[in-house]
Amino acid sequence: MRIGRGRLPRRRDPRRRFRNRLLVGMVGVALLPLVAFAVLAVFELDTVARSTANATETAILQHQQANTDTALDGRAAFLDKTMSTLDNVVQEAWTGILVKSLTAAQPSAPVKPTPDSTYVFLPANAGADAKFANASASPAVAAYATQVLKNNPEINSMWFENQKTGALRIYPAVSNPNVLQENGYLLSAPEERSGFSVLANSEGGPAAADQPNEWVQPGVPGVSTDGPFWTDPYPLIEDGITGVSAWYQGPSVQIGVDVSLSKLITPAIGSTSSNVDPLIISASGIVVYASPQSATAFPDMAPGDVFTVPQTRFMSSLRHMEGSGAIPHTPLIATLDRANTDVFTAPVYSGHWIIANPVPVSSLEPNLSALTLGVNDSVHRLFPVMVLPVLLLLVGLAFIATTLLSRRMYLPVQALTDHAVLEERTRLAREIHDTLAQQLTGIVLELEAADTLLNRGSERRARSSVEKARELARGALQEARRSVWNLRPSPLSATGLVAAIGHEVEAWEERTGIPARFKARAVPLHPPLSPTAEVALLRIGQEALSNAARHGHPEHVDVELRAHAQELVLSIRDDGIGFDPSAGTPREDCFGLDGMAERARNAGGTLTVVSTPGHGTTVTTRLPFTEPAVEAVSA
Repeated sequence: MRIGRGRLPRRRDPRRRFRNRLLVGMVGVALLPLVAFAVLAVFELDTVARSTANATETAILQHQQANTDTALDGRAAFLDKTMSTLDNVVQEAWTGILVKSLTAAQPSAPVKPTPDSTYVFLPANAGADAKFANASASPAVAAYATQVLKNNPEINSMWFENQKTGALRIYPAVSNPNVLQENGYLLSAPEERSGFSVLANSEGGPAAADQPNEWVQPGVPGVSTDGPFWTDPYPLIEDGITGVSAWYQGPSVQIGVDVSLSKLITPAIGSTSSNVDPLIISASGIVVYASPQSATAFPDMAPGDVFTVPQTRFMSSLRHMEGSGAIPHTPLIATLDRANTDVFTAPVYSGHWIIANPVPVSSLEPNLSALTLGVNDSVHRLFPVMVLPVLLLLVGLAFIATTLLSRRMYLPVQALTDHAVLEERTRLAREIHDTLAQQLTGIVLELEAADTLLNRGSERRARSSVEKARELARGALQEARRSVWNLRPSPLSATGLVAAIGHEVEAWEERTGIPARFKARAVPLHPPLSPTAEVALLRIGQEALSNAARHGHPEHVDVELRAHAQELVLSIRDDGIGFDPSAGTPREDCFGLDGMAERARNAGGTLTVVSTPGHGTTVTTRLPFTEPAVEAVSA
């Protein structure tokens, strides 16, 4: 059997793998805004669709409201014009006809009613009414009344009343004079009708002083204090059917016309429809007219009733209109018959009436479902036409840009990686020199001392040196493991910075036999230093002591740790042979002073070496606190 070596799997270049991962990451980062743009575009399109549908719905509703309001204003204007014509009829009857007849008439004996005349009702002492009776029965007055009744079919009758005596003449004549009394005209109370003071309480009339006459039609002079005035609905004296009267107040005579509500209002309102369901209310809050369709929104409302509904805000607005005649430009809003309703209003200035037309909002709004679907469909068609091509273009540009950018970034990143590797190698070399090299040196010294002691026959002392070498070897192994993981040195982890430095000084003194003294002055219990700074300070102390033992040959060493001006200062002074720091070139394998200085710089501090040949060496390290120190100890 032939046994050969199989094909090994191809090992991928880590640099190529890094470049590919960088490219994928950059493309992903570039696509995130594009995805957000797509989501935002869809969201905005939906928002535009909804807002467009709402705006269209609002526009259609406002258009429908405007049409309804305009139609109601036209009907109110037509009714106001008809009532103004009747006002002119009444005023002309006084100023143009009756005044002239009263001036021409001569006093005569009392006039008694005759069956073929318009009846005149007189009190017992009717002699004073002879002039009124003759004037109101003059051919001119009779002809004018006949012409008025012929030209104005909405007028039931025209009447003249002497308010001093109660005398009354009415056109057309009634066949039975008792009919007038039966329908509410009494000689004992000629100012009343059917027991009601409807004339005096007319809108703008003599008894309406508590309701200021603010109803003035724009562009028209104010209403005269003499009238004509319009009454609220009441049973008319000629037939007992509910109607209204327009009357004029002369110095001693009242002239008026009784008007049929149906004949007055129907031509103005026209044929009823779903959007025209009027209710007419007087300024005193009395229902003047109610269409059959208005019963749905305002049930149980008939002419002569007091108008009221359980809608506080609606009633407040209506009372304001009744008192001032100021009609709002927008419809009133109410809930009538459990439906949201727009109540359109229009003024009738002649009678101080308000036409209220309730229209359910649902009958004005468009078909919302069809409208919304149509708008959404139109707006969403913009996505594949406009948004999607732009999105695809941006994706392509993003891919090309990130590809070029990743290639340009690859070499600088690789250079940074190589620099980081070199830095890590330098750190490991410094760690090995500052820790393992010193401890291995100590092991070698202890073993050499043990060998010398054995040759001299001092086995006990040799065993002690071997034991120290064993402890140094164990410590070196532990430090090697910690250096690999870049953790704090074991003395720092166990006892803290101050105790660790003191322990190092004691161990160095025991190891070298050179007297050493350690002092800590005003040092906080827990110096506010970063872990990196603590490690740097401990390593600098170890290296300075090691250099003193190997090169300085001192007789005594002083180590001082003190806090000064928010910084921690470590000073190591020996009385050895010293050296000239500016002379000589260090060996290639020497990391001493350079390593110490670099550690101090990396920790944010400074290292100062002062030495003179024959006068010893002083190494001072200063590291700033990361925050103000408050607690201190001394040793």
